[in-house]
Amino acid sequence: MKKTSSKFAIISIFVTTLLSSVIGGFATIDARNSDLKHIDQSINTVAERVGAYPSEAISAAILSVEEESLDLTLSLVTQEGTETVINESHLIYPGINSIADVKNALAGPISIESNNPFRFRAIEIAGGDYLIIAATLDELNTNFKSNLKNLGGFTLAADGLAIFFSIFLLRRHNRGLDAKALERMQRFLGDASHELRTPLTVIKGYNEMLSKGQMSDLVDRARAFSRVSSEIERMERLIHDLLLLAELGESRPTLFEELDLTELVQAHANDFALFNQNRTIEITLEEGCDLQGSREHLNRLIQNCFSNIVRHTPPDAPVSISLKTKGKKVHLVIEDGGPGLPESAYRSEIEAMNRFDPSRSRESGGSGLGMSIIAAIVQEHNGKLELRKGKLGGLAIVIDLPK
Repeated sequence: MKKTSSKFAIISIFVTTLLSSVIGGFATIDARNSDLKHIDQSINTVAERVGAYPSEAISAAILSVEEESLDLTLSLVTQEGTETVINESHLIYPGINSIADVKNALAGPISIESNNPFRFRAIEIAGGDYLIIAATLDELNTNFKSNLKNLGGFTLAADGLAIFFSIFLLRRHNRGLDAKALERMQRFLGDASHELRTPLTVIKGYNEMLSKGQMSDLVDRARAFSRVSSEIERMERLIHDLLLLAELGESRPTLFEELDLTELVQAHANDFALFNQNRTIEITLEEGCDLQGSREHLNRLIQNCFSNIVRHTPPDAPVSISLKTKGKKVHLVIEDGGPGLPESAYRSEIEAMNRFDPSRSRESGGSGLGMSIIAAIVQEHNGKLELRKGKLGGLAIVIDLPK
């Protein structure tokens, strides 16, 4: 559970960080582009005025800066590369490094990254000189860095909230699971104690009658001993089932070996056919269905499937057994022509002592653990168990196990 909780928290943090970074990053870049567009608009306003009065380019540029109250630096660069500042601004203007930069800026504003970054545009004027229109990028870069810090803070805050809500929701979920687990455990213990109490009551009753000499007839005494013996065997089976369920529920790994499931199913199918000669049994087994598993537990799984058929179906109900490979899995289907289960039971979660049909009473000899053991063994082998209505009209047990 702790591993699942940690995994859920990590996924929540990853998703939150990703969404915050994408959305916040887009907003930050969009804000920077908006500031850059505003700077370019100011530069281009002056460039348009100069274009309208090419013979008075410098005067037009200075007049445009003053009329629009623009924070722009104006300078004049000769063909030889000599530069003269003709209008200052808040920009600590470092000057143009080369004529190549000037020519690159003729088509539109470009940025120069330095200790005092700026953005400028060049306009060629009469005589072959160049008019430089420059704006500082200090405020733009400051805003961009501030937005990045805010994005980082927002992402951390969002991750913190994600962790908080993950822990909160997981605790609520775990409390719900604990409550359900406790409820299942109480129901399991109640059913188990009832199952044990029934044979104990019979044994105790016959023991008192025999000890007090209330049964003098030899036939009655023999019947009493027979009933006591059968109830003792029933208790032994129940205790064995409980121990097996406890073993399957332990976290320690079971030793698996390479085995042929076809061989196991064939052996049990032959025994089943031998002792159920009144049934029509169809057996379709694919050769070489090998897998890694516990031979003892898989034998018990197959045995329980056949025991359920014997216990809960008429003696002449047909049975179908099929085994084949299906991709990377081994597909086992055991179905019968019995009464089957109620429709709701085919969607039920298999739990210990789970009786799907009240008609399948304790008088049939069942403890209610058979299907629970099947489910636990399938889970132990990382497989999948499905109960569905079979083609024969009864229950179909469908088991997929990894090869």
